Amino acid sequence: MVFAGLLATAALAAAAVLGPMLIDQDSRPTAYANSAIEIELRGDEYVATIKDPFADHALYTEAFRAMGLDIALDLRPASPTMVGEVFRLGFDGTTEKDRIGGNLEPEGCTPGGPGCALVVTIAKGFSGKGTIYLGRPAKPGEPYQNNADARKKGESLAGYDPNGHTVAEVLTETRKRGLEVTFQIIEPAPDGNGFSMNPQKQSAKVGGHWIVWAAEPYRQGAVRLLVSEKRVAKNPVHGD
Repeated sequence: MVFAGLLATAALAAAAVLGPMLIDQDSRPTAYANSAIEIELRGDEYVATIKDPFADHALYTEAFRAMGLDIALDLRPASPTMVGEVFRLGFDGTTEKDRIGGNLEPEGCTPGGPGCALVVTIAKGFSGKGTIYLGRPAKPGEPYQNNADARKKGESLAGYDPNGHTVAEVLTETRKRGLEVTFQIIEPAPDGNGFSMNPQKQSAKVGGHWIVWAAEPYRQGAVRLLVSEKRVAKNPVHGD
């Protein structure tokens, strides 16, 4: 009887040790916040609200790890229509269940305005590992790091299509809008499909007769024109 009692006591002691360990492994936190970001589980996805888009990125990583997610968040200066958008993912082997999204909350609000926040959403069952690159408002004079079309609504050349026009024609429009202009000289592919860019040839003097193939937001108040000296049959940037 004494021996049986000792076994029962030992079993209870083991259960007392193992029980909490098993509960900790099975449970996952549903919310975490620090000075830079707040993450909470809403239904079948995690919603990460950026409280400070200019914070040390280590604070974002800290929060995701606290939620059991091996994710780094890298906020980059973006043109107006790309603020809140995920413009690159540094992940391998993700699937549909590992879906990731970015947005403004409330949707359609003005970035930097009162009550307007950057939000990242991640599926509850996310199993990937890597980095999310998210567009944030740019500081004054800070170049954008995303690629966008300056013709889009909300961008610097909205309502005007510079593609296929001469540099002189496009400069007339940019002056009306008070935009600074920088050039990227491209070399259309011989077969008309795509183009290349030689960093060694970017200092060439661009003439008014050169052709504009695309316009990209460069920074606030400035636009980048992709140009070549000669006209070709098909737009080497957009393929039309």
